[in-house]
Parts: sequence; C-alpha cells; structure tokens
Amino acid sequence: MATGLTAARGARFALFLALAAPGASLALDFAAGALATPYRSILRETGLWSMRLLAAGLLLGPLASLSGIAWLAAPRRMVGLFAAAYAFVHGWAWCRQYGYDWAFLLGELPRLYLLLGLAALAALAPMVATSHDAARRALGAAWGRLHRLAYAVALAAVLHFMLSRAFPTLEAWIEALVISLALAWRLATARPRARPDGAGTTV
Repeated sequence: MATGLTAARGARFALFLALAAPGASLALDFAAGALATPYRSILRETGLWSMRLLAAGLLLGPLASLSGIAWLAAPRRMVGLFAAAYAFVHGWAWCRQYGYDWAFLLGELPRLYLLLGLAALAALAPMVATSHDAARRALGAAWGRLHRLAYAVALAAVLHFMLSRAFPTLEAWIEALVISLALAWRLATARPRARPDGAGTTV
C-alpha cells in the first residue's frame, strides 16, 4: 500500500516537472537574454503549450474509459491548471509586447481571433478558481456544468491560433480533431438526468 502511494506521488511529481519544463526553459532563456524577441517568443510558446495541454487534458477521460486504465484520468486537474497558467502568461505577453498600450489593445479586440482568445481566458478564470475539491463539493451539479466549458475553451483556443495565422499548422488541425472527438465522446456517453415528469434527458 505504502509502495503504491509512493509510486503515485512520484508519478505526479514527474508529471509536474514535465508540465513545468517548457515554462521553466522559457523563463531561464528570458532571464539570460537568450530570446531575440522575448515577448513574441513567450507569446508563441505559451500559446502553443496551452493549446496542447487543453487538448491533452480533454483526451485523458476518453482514454481512461476506453482503455479501462482508470488512473489515466487522474492527472486531468494538473494538466488543466498548467494549460490555464500558460494561457494567462500568453495573455500577459500579448499586453506586454505592446507596452501595455491599452488604447491600442482595446482597438485590436474586435478582431475575431482576439475575441476568441479573450473569451477563452475569461472562461478559464472561474474554472481555475473552482478547481479544488472544496469548490466541487460546495457547487454540486453546478461545478460539472461550469467545468464542461473546457470543451468550448479548447475549441476557442485552437480557432484563436488558426485565425491568427495565414496557414494553420498541421498540429492545430490535429488538436482540433482531438478536441472534437473528446467532445463527441462526452456527448455520446453523457448520463441521462431524471426530469420531474419521469422522462430522461442528457447532461
């Protein structure tokens, strides 16, 4: 029992280090002055890692269910929190790149890809704030409804990335496919929710 617990903690720590590594590498390069265009580099890399982790986090549930390996779903919270952290740094880097020129930044917001990015960031904030077990217990069924926004956030993030480029990358298309498949699986496996009249509906 103790050996299994130690192994689980070791695996979680290893995953934490793996998820933190891209950010740590970027921070070290920034501190050393190794980035030719620091804020643009941070903007690009954090955007990519946020998008990757959002897709990976949504894929863990279906993988755990289809494979029968329950522990595959365990890291979802950590993966999601790192995805949010990279997304928030991404938003900060965009503001910093333009010297916090708020008039200019606000004037840019009507662009669709920026609106999608802002919407994704705004939706991530309450999800991060309620990611702990106490919030889950306190919110009950509302917690699940709130955190299902993860699918919309991930799709918005990928669209934000695609629309910001003249030619979307193969990686972005793959991640869009992964997110779409995860959403399809979620809808297909949604448990029916009882209604007062006795009829069933899905969540």
